[in-house]
Amino acid sequence: MILEWKKCYLNVPLNENGIQDHEYDTDMSNIYTVTLDTKEYDLLSDVFHEWNQKFDIIIDIFEDETLNAESCSEAMIILDNHINQNNNEDFRKAAQKLKLALSKAIQLNMPLFLDF
Repeated sequence: MILEWKKCYLNVPLNENGIQDHEYDTDMSNIYTVTLDTKEYDLLSDVFHEWNQKFDIIIDIFEDETLNAESCSEAMIILDNHINQNNNEDFRKAAQKLKLALSKAIQLNMPLFLDF
């Protein structure tokens, strides 16, 4: 059996309404979204693995996960360390997309929802 992989949506609520909208899967106008494709997700797997260990979460393609607002700054440090240690251009492009979503979450003090 082959599982069809969906895209990963990195969703950041823009306000409290965005949190409710995300929870009930309604209006997306209060949510900032960055999309990762399969290749980008795979390139970022080491980052996600480290986040899983550090924050006791499970980021994988089979379920949704939340990086709470309190963890986002530390998650950014981990991401930046990976960026600094990896010269692969494809990785850096994918990492910049993740960094956009994470930066928005930090700026707004909101969680980062990883929706698969």
